[in-house]
Amino acid sequence: MSTRATEIERLATAGNERFDGVIRLAQAIFGAPIAALNLVTETQQFTVAASGTPKASRGLGDSICQYTVQREGVFEVPDLRLDDRFAEMPSVAAGPRVRFYAGVPLHSTSGQRVGSLCLLDLVPRELGNAQREMLADLGAMLEREIAVELEMMRAGEVQALLLPSEPPALEGVEIAGRVQQARAAGGDFFDWQVIDDGAPQLQFVLADVMGKGLSASLIASEVRAVLRTHSRYATLAESLNRTVETIAQDLETNGSFVTMWTGRLDPVTGALQYVDAGHGLGVVVSPRGVRRLAQPNVPLGVPFAGTMESSTDVLEPDETVVIVSDGVFDVFGEIDLALDAVQAAADPALTPAQLVDRVVDYAAAQGASDDLTAVALRRTGVRT
Repeated sequence: MSTRATEIERLATAGNERFDGVIRLAQAIFGAPIAALNLVTETQQFTVAASGTPKASRGLGDSICQYTVQREGVFEVPDLRLDDRFAEMPSVAAGPRVRFYAGVPLHSTSGQRVGSLCLLDLVPRELGNAQREMLADLGAMLEREIAVELEMMRAGEVQALLLPSEPPALEGVEIAGRVQQARAAGGDFFDWQVIDDGAPQLQFVLADVMGKGLSASLIASEVRAVLRTHSRYATLAESLNRTVETIAQDLETNGSFVTMWTGRLDPVTGALQYVDAGHGLGVVVSPRGVRRLAQPNVPLGVPFAGTMESSTDVLEPDETVVIVSDGVFDVFGEIDLALDAVQAAADPALTPAQLVDRVVDYAAAQGASDDLTAVALRRTGVRT
């Protein structure tokens, strides 16, 4: 697939509200009943933002914008009925019977022309020189938004590659995690790694960087890498404290902080150490009920006197640790309601993967606007 086709395919699925804002601005400035951002491939046109016409895809047989992307500068047709190239197109000859068209090509970050900002009217008209310049300026605004969207998508792809791709090779535990970002990239992440200092343990973490988008994504990647490095040589609490020291300057510079819940489980004994850094959304569920695993620590990046200490618990073979992000919690608004919902979702017959899917899908169905993340770890016991 060509670079141009790949970029168009990515952008065609984008739901960028800023695209819609520029389109509404264009419609208001020019008094046109229809304005749209159309992306054009060799075979299709995708309307990804529009006012006065639905967002949809269509073949090139009814695409005027395919001519716009073949040239530079504003392409204008004062009366489409009088132009043999367009007179028989469905949108001209039938509904909505458009007569006027003006469009400006839009370029991606690679320099390829990927689509058009276009105006359509139901009566013939012509743009003046100042209006043509304004249309080109609005096109430049959309190009900047396209560049941002592509960078976000690339960041999201890189971020996805940093998430665990398979369960850990450690007997006695089952674990799964899932992130559903509010945008292409975001600040939520989960991770796990086997810490082997003679008695293999599974370290697992869910973290939430304040904010969404590219900045939060970059900080999340840094936190993950730093924590992984320190965890190989230190206790759980020490690794958290060293991570805080390492990233403190970056968090302060960006005015950001990170809530985190992380634990280490010995699958043989069920001994669980955990540190809750301002997260508060870790629980243990079983057929017998639910209990919180919380501490009064502050998030990473929030100044405080002292160091973080770990707490301990014991995970029985039929118990499951469930951690969720505040995007999931916000759906419920109260911790008791959230705990009840997690307990109801934690059917023992479900695998951890099915459990995290149930939690994330439910939160998404309630219209959650934040990143959604869940991790579930079940101790299954070690065969002797």
